[in-house]
Amino acid sequence: MSEYSVVQEKTPVFFDRFERKDENQHQTHYCPGCGHGVAHKLIAEALGDLDVQDNTIMVSPVGCSVFAYYYFNTGNVQAAHGRAPAVATALKRSNPGAMVISYQGDGDLAAIGTAEIIHAANRGENITVFFVNNSIYGMTGGQMAPTTLIGQTSTTSPWGRRPNNEGFPIKMSELISTLEAPVYVERVALSDAKHILQARKAVKKALELQKQALDSPWSRFFRPVPPS
Repeated sequence: MSEYSVVQEKTPVFFDRFERKDENQHQTHYCPGCGHGVAHKLIAEALGDLDVQDNTIMVSPVGCSVFAYYYFNTGNVQAAHGRAPAVATALKRSNPGAMVISYQGDGDLAAIGTAEIIHAANRGENITVFFVNNSIYGMTGGQMAPTTLIGQTSTTSPWGRRPNNEGFPIKMSELISTLEAPVYVERVALSDAKHILQARKAVKKALELQKQALDSPWSRFFRPVPPS
């Protein structure tokens, strides 16, 4: 029987130690199954593969996403609740050669920040937005979110989400994809190995597209008008 050695690697895009908590500083603090830890890993690995770590600014607003600055060894700016796309727009326009990432959750992007994400997308801002949708307010007690599914229970919808009372869930990917300016919109899942592999490709593609646009940082002002 051959012997195997366990090899664990951490991308240098992460800090050596995660000081969010006193113990277990080699791992993220996120709740099991929430997806943030996996999403962090995929983004960090893509930034490393593209060699843009020293040129990246992460924007994290209120919610579990705010803790990104404990993990990513990049530029980090904390934004007010829901305002990450607006802050990312300002950062990108003032630093057109930088890689700017907005990292947001469902309560932040799809609720208080709906206007910011829609208008940033409609302007075609050259930023990358990662939307981690748990379909619940996981940080504040499990309340219903704009993306909570029909029939899904929460602390504020104990009978399940009912369209005639709470309305339908907002499908952000479909909503943004109806706009003319966005370059790349894709929904992926982090539920199992197969879907994580698909998510890895999507994350890298989203960042590659922004990196390609760095060669022409002013191209945003000369976006061709689509035919009517």
